[in-house]
Amino acid sequence: MWSRRRFRPWALLLGLAVILGAEPSARAAGAPVVGKLTWYGQSCFLLETAAGTRVLMDPFGKATGYPLPANLRADVVTISHEHPDHNNVRMSTGAPHVLHGLTADKKGWARIEERFRDVSIRSVGVYHDDKRGALRGLDTVFIFEVGGLRIAHLGDLGHVLDDDQLEAIGSVDVLLVPVGGATTLDAYQATRVIDQLHPRLMIIPMHYKTDALDLFLERKANVRREAQPTVVVTSVKARPATEIVVLPDR
Repeated sequence: MWSRRRFRPWALLLGLAVILGAEPSARAAGAPVVGKLTWYGQSCFLLETAAGTRVLMDPFGKATGYPLPANLRADVVTISHEHPDHNNVRMSTGAPHVLHGLTADKKGWARIEERFRDVSIRSVGVYHDDKRGALRGLDTVFIFEVGGLRIAHLGDLGHVLDDDQLEAIGSVDVLLVPVGGATTLDAYQATRVIDQLHPRLMIIPMHYKTDALDLFLERKANVRREAQPTVVVTSVKARPATEIVVLPDR
């Protein structure tokens, strides 16, 4: 005879969190899992949503020195600008939907505002340097909204944002920010941009060498270092203050 058991909705959320590898604290709280982010090095991330959509951001080429992942499938690929360490569409297998942030002649920004399955994607034009693109050209900020959460990937942003850019980007929950200097924001500029955007949940540094990361993290609180390059994203804060999550490159 079948026994009667009470249906517990929280059990479904708990099971989903376990499948996606959520932290014990998130599992215990029954926090709704939006998806997970995996860092492959440089500025390349894979967003996998809870519904299974896979978005690859700024895939790099062989010249970066990072190993190219094998059999990496993406449904969507976003390219912040057309430098070879950010535009290797072939990193993804199959025939993904590719969104280029710049126009074909690289002299302007493409206007992107569309929805792919459960992910809304839009773009904001910025610059690769603090001379309005005179040194390194244009760059694109991509904002991904899924499950009510906004993830902003800054590409190779090279300057502090102005009021119009801040308004266009809007509120941010998770911020993927370059901190390495040289060709992008340095530690000081990255900190200023973080203060401008006030990401609610999480900051993940990218595009850096070790010394530059150490400089960026200096005197910062709420830093969490992960052993794996993947972090689960939920809509609930793990801590009262925004976390800086450092992921190991592969």
